Amino acid sequence: MAINQINPNDPEGSKKNTSKKRHGSAGFIALSVALLLVIVGLGCFLWKKNQELNEKSEPFSLAEEATFSVSENTPEEVAKKIESASQESAEAATLETESEEASVETSNAEETPEPSEEPTEETKETVEATPEPQETAKPSEETQATQQTVSEEEKAKQKEGEQAVAKATAQSNDPMTRVIDFATLQSKKNGHIYAWISVPGTNVDYPVLRHPTDDGYYLYHNLNGSQGYPGCIYTENCNSKEWTDPVTVLYGHDMRSTGTMFHQLHKFEKQDFFDKHEFFYIYTPDKTLKYQIFSAYVHTNEHLIGNHNFYNSTEFDSFFGTVLATNSGNSHVRDGVSIDSNSKIVALSTCIKNKPENRYIIFGVLVN
Repeated sequence: MAINQINPNDPEGSKKNTSKKRHGSAGFIALSVALLLVIVGLGCFLWKKNQELNEKSEPFSLAEEATFSVSENTPEEVAKKIESASQESAEAATLETESEEASVETSNAEETPEPSEEPTEETKETVEATPEPQETAKPSEETQATQQTVSEEEKAKQKEGEQAVAKATAQSNDPMTRVIDFATLQSKKNGHIYAWISVPGTNVDYPVLRHPTDDGYYLYHNLNGSQGYPGCIYTENCNSKEWTDPVTVLYGHDMRSTGTMFHQLHKFEKQDFFDKHEFFYIYTPDKTLKYQIFSAYVHTNEHLIGNHNFYNSTEFDSFFGTVLATNSGNSHVRDGVSIDSNSKIVALSTCIKNKPENRYIIFGVLVN
């Protein structure tokens, strides 16, 4: 085989060889550029696919980073980065998709199912087994036991007090033989109790109190000392506790809403009731006082003791002369009862509905 030899003295041959070398280098460069363009195109294609799979990915993805770094790496390195970036993007998209599906499943699982019209036995058992939410922590068993003990002790004391009072105020068939245990009343109820008033035919059956310094105290204070209605039956300090004054006045509210205190004194407004009920009784620690009702009287709201000197016989006779002469409307007088300036009279005074300027008074004279 013949081998072409280049003659260094032949300029045309040298040119031909140089032209061939140049064409060979240009072909290699063109091939490299074409390969680079293919790689870049493949990178762009993969980047678009990655964008479709990962719409929620960061604005600057790994594929883009590789693409923008082409000028800094060889074609082989660029291809590896693009392939690696594509794999990582695909894995990230897969993980995110799985995460979204898990989130949806969790959300569906947490949704409360709508109750059916008739719950199943399993549902009933679950509902019954579920404890109701507690707003505040329950006290400990020791605290509950202590509170229960205190509560039971208070109830026992209250019951004991009520039984003692009931026993102390027990009625008998004969009002004159009734005994009131004032020691028990004063220790269990109120130390200001000093007498008891009972009006047969009504529910007026109450202790009588007197405050040592404030005449109007029991107008707005109850038996236990609390402020408000119904108050108590009481007398003022202008009267003696011995019931020896010419006129002693007992005050009590007309409690229409409850029918208590002196409300049922208004039964005497009816002539028939007045005629059938003739007496009332005052009990003290050492005696029982029986009073005969001689008048049910509508009077002004004047203060009887403050406006009349009943120790003066003339004034006494004048006042009760008017009372005994009034027998009309709601005022009634009992025939055959005589009184004079030596009589001991008790007046039971209360209000009249819609007549604040008047008082309704039951007058009784001591007969025993």
